[in-house]
This record gives sequence, C-alpha cells and structure tokens, in this order.
Amino acid sequence: MVQPSFSHPKKDDPAQTATSPTAALDAFLDNQHQSYFEELYRSEAVCLCILRLLPPVCRHIILHHLWAHGTIRTTDVKQFLQKDVQCPLVELDEIMRPALNRKILHPMIHKKNKMQWPLNDSFKRGLRNALTGLGTSNSFGVPFDRDPNDEIPSEEELIAYGEDTFESILKYMVSSGLGTGFTTTRPQQEVLQLLHDSGLMTDPADPTGRNPHLVRLTITSKGFQFLLEDRQTQLWEILMYYLTAKEANSERSAETLSMFFSLGCMQLGQDYSASQSFPDAQSALNDLAQYGFIYKPAEESDQFFPTHLATSLCSGDASATQSQSADEKRFLILETNYKIYAYTSNELEIAILNLFVDIRIRYPNLVVGKLDRKNVKAAMEKGISAYQIIAYLSSHAHPQMYNSPPPLLHPTIVDQLHLWDKERNRLKTEETVMFEFFSKELFDDTEAEAKANAALQLAVPGQKLLFIEPQTKPAITEFVRERQNLLRSGL
Repeated sequence: MVQPSFSHPKKDDPAQTATSPTAALDAFLDNQHQSYFEELYRSEAVCLCILRLLPPVCRHIILHHLWAHGTIRTTDVKQFLQKDVQCPLVELDEIMRPALNRKILHPMIHKKNKMQWPLNDSFKRGLRNALTGLGTSNSFGVPFDRDPNDEIPSEEELIAYGEDTFESILKYMVSSGLGTGFTTTRPQQEVLQLLHDSGLMTDPADPTGRNPHLVRLTITSKGFQFLLEDRQTQLWEILMYYLTAKEANSERSAETLSMFFSLGCMQLGQDYSASQSFPDAQSALNDLAQYGFIYKPAEESDQFFPTHLATSLCSGDASATQSQSADEKRFLILETNYKIYAYTSNELEIAILNLFVDIRIRYPNLVVGKLDRKNVKAAMEKGISAYQIIAYLSSHAHPQMYNSPPPLLHPTIVDQLHLWDKERNRLKTEETVMFEFFSKELFDDTEAEAKANAALQLAVPGQKLLFIEPQTKPAITEFVRERQNLLRSGL
C-alpha cells in the first residue's frame, strides 16, 4: 500500500499566490486581531469553512488532534509528517503558519519539556459542533417553513439567475469603457457606489472621487484586470470590497463575514428563512441579492434561495461557480501565427476577448481574431499585464489544444507577449539619495559601509557618487560625519 505523503509543499511562486481565488479574503483576515477571530468562531459554519480553506497538511493535523484533550506537540507533528527528529522547529512552525495566521493555534510554547501549540478553544468547540451537528447558532441556515405544494425555482433556474445577475454587472463595466454595443442594464445605486469606492470604476469628471456622478462611471485599469480574473476570485474580491465599505461606515464586519461563510455552507435549491438564519444581517443579505448571491421571490419576503455563487464560496473549486460546462468554458484555439478562434456566442466573453484581440470575423458561434502588437499594447495601457493575458488564454484553451505536446501555449507567443509588456517598462524609477564626495578615501569607506548594510543602489567611482536607499540616509549621513572627523584628526 502506498503511504500518503504529508510533507510540507513547496512555496508557491508569487504569480501563483496572486491568483489564489481567496487572495482577497486572506489579505483581509491577515490584518485582523485575535478578538475578531474569537467573534467569528462563535459560528460553526465559519469554523468549517476556515478549515476547508487551510492547506491539506494543516487540515489533516488539525483534524487528527481535534478530539484530543491536550495540545499539539511538535514531536507528534514530526511523526505525523514522517520528519526527522532533528527537524528544526522553525520549519515546523512554517508548516503550521496558515493555522497560526487564522488564530486556530496559539504561538508555540515550551511546557513539560515539550514544544507545543495550544489549540484555540473557540475554534475547537465550533468545529466539533459543526462535525457532530450539536451547534445551536443556526449558522448553517434555518429552512423556510412553506407549503410543500408551493412552486420553487429549480437548481438550473437559480444558477441561471445568479449568473445573469452577476454578468450584467460585468457587462456594464465593459460597455462603459469600450462601447461594445450590446444592451446592458445599469446596476442599482448601491452596486455602482461599491464599484466606485473599490476603484473598479470612476467618474472622469470627478478627479477627487468625493462627489461622483454614478450615471457616468467608466471602467478603470483595476476594473480591466478584474474582468480577466476567474469567477471565484471576482466573487471574493467583491465581497471583500463590500466588507471594507462596511468597516468604513463604522459597522461591524464580523457578522457580515460570518454570513458569507454560512451561505457557503448552504444547499443549492433549498430555501431558508432570512429572519431566523441571519437576524442581525438583514440589510447585508438584501444587498447580496443585487449581485446574484441569493434569490428572493419578493424584496420583503422572508424566504430566500442561495444561488451557486454563494454555495460554492468555500468549496475550493473555482469551476463550481461556472454555469457553463468545462468544454463550454474552454473555447479558445490559438495558433502559432497568433490567430485566435473563439467558439462562443457569449457577449461578455467576446467583449473581454476584444480587450486584447483584433476581432476580424464574427459568426453566430465563432469569432476569429488575431493577437497583434497594437491591441495587446492597448490592453496593457489599460492595466492588463502579460501574465493575465497568458493566464486567460490558458484557462480558456479548447480541449483540442491539449492534444498537442506541452506547453499549452507556444513559447513564441508567450515570449512575444512578455516582450510587448516590457516595451512599456524600459525605464524603471526608484527613489534614491545621492552622496557626492571629494575624498577618494571617504568615498571608498562609505561605499563599503553602504554595501555592508545593503543600502547601496549604485556607485560611480569616477565621479565619486553614491546612490543609496532613502530610508538609510540618516545612518549613512552619521557614518560620513564620523568618518570625516576621524580623517581630519589624522587617525
């Protein structure tokens, strides 16, 4: 029998880390203090969702020790991970870092000649209740009491509603900047205000951003980047923008975030009671209906249905938020001569493709275009990077492209996209502080000191010029002053 490997995975590179679907949520939680998590962990649904979002190694270790009465000892973790007994504690602490960041574990302590991590009692209690069904917080939702003969929307109808509602917002964003020509519905005032406050859209006539006219908003560079992200990333970013807006108005965000996690644990097709499920978050629940996270038969109705956008938030599966099948999502064929064939009739997908592709022919279910320097550079001027274009082309590649030998995208095309991107960044500006010297000896001494403190940016010996990091100016200035005094005294 093959033994599973629980070795700590290698660190992801920055590009992969940046594309994590929950990156916006992680950034928000990383800045919260212990008391904030204590409030969150009163909800069993939160405890379960946070566990799901942990890396597999941490998740296994937490579950392995959940029913134990003691702490998590480093010796047990080494044995569980099949690590050498001499494994440094720093390495183990790094493995458990995600759980430490979420305040599931308290910092490592020394007790009874053992190094160990105490488990957060609130999280332990909440997760136990979630797994055994003993919780009393109704965080998994209270089903709506209705007549069994009442007609309710099917799962397919809820998926279509959620997708249409959210896509209508994206279509409005695209049409505001490109004039695509397809019919769009202007979102409600609250949605437009959030798009403005988040920086995804702006009022060109209001450079200060204090008194925007919401009717004339246009998409920003940040908004163009948002359009190219996968759906689950978009959803979490929108929710975090909403949460930030709540905090800016001095409202408690923990209850609202707890509601997001609760929705992520609900069942698609089941109806729930708003007043019993979220008695203190009615306003936030109504706001989520404007983005397609929930469906309410009437605005004042106590009955609501979570859509697939909500129920898949904590699933860890980005494809779960897509109304399309896997084959429908993969519609792009890219040839080595830069020609693109897009087998789609979706107006939003065509509009997004139009950001960086010169579309030349359009049939009912096929669009033919070409990647060229003019259109790609125009997209990059809007804030879209080469990495985002490559990621979009890869994630939407037609199954036929997988029949060719790897890599999926030809290196010639990938390299050319990077070259076009670098054309915009031939010069890079950095803040610096310049020191000019008249003494060669003082110049050499200061250069050595700057190198020793990793403060040196550039040295020009011929002109006796040093360029150093701005934050090190006081220390280098003091060194120069002291060194000057020593040289003058002849020591």
